[in-house]
Amino acid sequence: MTIAEPTVDAGERYSVFPFYICMDVSESMSGDPISAVNKQLPLLRASIGGDPAVAEVIRVAIITFSDTATSVLPLSDLSMVDAIPELAARGRTSYAAAFEHVHKVIESDYLAGRSAGERWYRPAVILISDGRPTDEAGRWQAALSRLTDPSWKRRPNILAFGFGDADPAVLSAVTSAKANRAFVAAQGADPATVIPELLGGLVQSIVSSSASVYGGQAQLEAPELSSMRAIAVDELD
Repeated sequence: MTIAEPTVDAGERYSVFPFYICMDVSESMSGDPISAVNKQLPLLRASIGGDPAVAEVIRVAIITFSDTATSVLPLSDLSMVDAIPELAARGRTSYAAAFEHVHKVIESDYLAGRSAGERWYRPAVILISDGRPTDEAGRWQAALSRLTDPSWKRRPNILAFGFGDADPAVLSAVTSAKANRAFVAAQGADPATVIPELLGGLVQSIVSSSASVYGGQAQLEAPELSSMRAIAVDELD
């Protein structure tokens, strides 16, 4: 459980808990994996957008990354979204592009939300990847450091989920090696099986997180997944 403190002073009109789902769409996701994602995202939209209490406080963005990163769904109230664009796999796996893009859109969304009178809780970033970064370690690590810089008030809490060739050490680094923040599927696990459980679990996580907003202290809840295990920090030593 991670507490998401408000990122602005009290006095705004209403509270918002932003979630940025950052999805790897590199070439290795072709076929069944990307098909599974495209089947599940509409269910995520319907589940969150269809619950007025959840939709009132939760905002969701979907960002894809391969060689570059793109916001396929800007930060949105899912009750106002008719459909999520279908995703296609292509290119390599640039974690740097993902982190740089997420930093930029969080800052932009925060400024727009503040202008609209929103009271933001610390954003949540959900990284989902089936591979290792293909950019140089120095580049993606620098981009991650900027995204998680303690001096940046909008720095997000991050959960990372990996399968396929994802590296547990990298996933743990993405989450600052904090307990129960990084998860990995068993070697050889079928992505077409892992992805539906993962995205279904994220729906339940977001619903649980939304309930905590009404108590005045938003909490980011990690899902419980039978197909994935939390990466223990001591196993990386």
